[in-house]
Amino acid sequence: MRRALALAALGSKKVKDNPKVGAVLVFDNRIIGEGYHIQHGEAHAEVNCLNSVNKKNKHLISDATLYVTLEPCFHEGKTPPCVDLIIKNKIKTIVLGATDPNPKVAGKSIQKLRHLGVHVIEGILEKECKELIQPFIKMMMDRSPWVQLKFAKSKFNYLASKNAQVWLSSEQSKLYTHRLRSDVDGIMIGTQTALIDDPALTTRLVEGENPVRIILDRQGKLPKHLKVFTDGLPTIYVTTKERSFPHAINVVLHDFEIEDSLKALLNKLYQNGIYRLMVEGGASLLQSFQKKELWDEAVVIHTANELNEGKKAPNLIGRLIQKIDIDADLVCILRK
Repeated sequence: MRRALALAALGSKKVKDNPKVGAVLVFDNRIIGEGYHIQHGEAHAEVNCLNSVNKKNKHLISDATLYVTLEPCFHEGKTPPCVDLIIKNKIKTIVLGATDPNPKVAGKSIQKLRHLGVHVIEGILEKECKELIQPFIKMMMDRSPWVQLKFAKSKFNYLASKNAQVWLSSEQSKLYTHRLRSDVDGIMIGTQTALIDDPALTTRLVEGENPVRIILDRQGKLPKHLKVFTDGLPTIYVTTKERSFPHAINVVLHDFEIEDSLKALLNKLYQNGIYRLMVEGGASLLQSFQKKELWDEAVVIHTANELNEGKKAPNLIGRLIQKIDIDADLVCILRK
């Protein structure tokens, strides 16, 4: 199951609003097949696992044990139900990490398999398997993106000067954050960050697909010469009034004054294919997500920088799930 989890984690943002799932087929304590869900609309983990079995081992499939991090799908979607594939291959034993929270599945595959005499073992590394699919659960229940806050802060808990750009973290941490960007669909900043930093918000330092930039500009005052408006890469510009931009800029009109404005915006972004969202700042935007409790995960980079004035970093209360040492920086990943 740990191998299945490792495979599942290889799934990228290409799974979109599907869960990351891994599968391993074992015969006589030997792995004869493995796979994971690679891309939305294409083969699921179980299919890729069974397809990976070498020709000389195909005859072993029915007597092998299938380990899957998540209950196989029961319903017909863009691909046929995986539970039927398991039955077709006459697999006698299946070991599951977590039950699928999707109401269309929710134990139905387990029930069907047991009814047909398949030995189903549940709850193996269940905590880890459920942790892996938290973004999927959030998206399915709320029709809203998984929100990851990301910021670096000084030893005195400041993240920026008032009117000047300040770089707090190390070059290695910068590489790390670019890798994080490659695994999200969208990256959001506020008006002041766009004005002061004029960031590109790309994955230029690593291999990986650029996220869609989401720029909030309540008053519609940002100049058109900024990188995010001129480099030809996809950008969602959220404002209150119509403005004309090149074709790469998607202007989304939004009322910032309505109740639960930020939550309403997240729902709009979800409808625009933003399933995993990173919020990079600035301070006011991060504080808004904190205050409204609209964040799911936070990547906080603790640095040795001695900045002792300017804009305070938000103090988040969450569950620490990982610590990473990067040069002199300490990266702490929290879940709400």
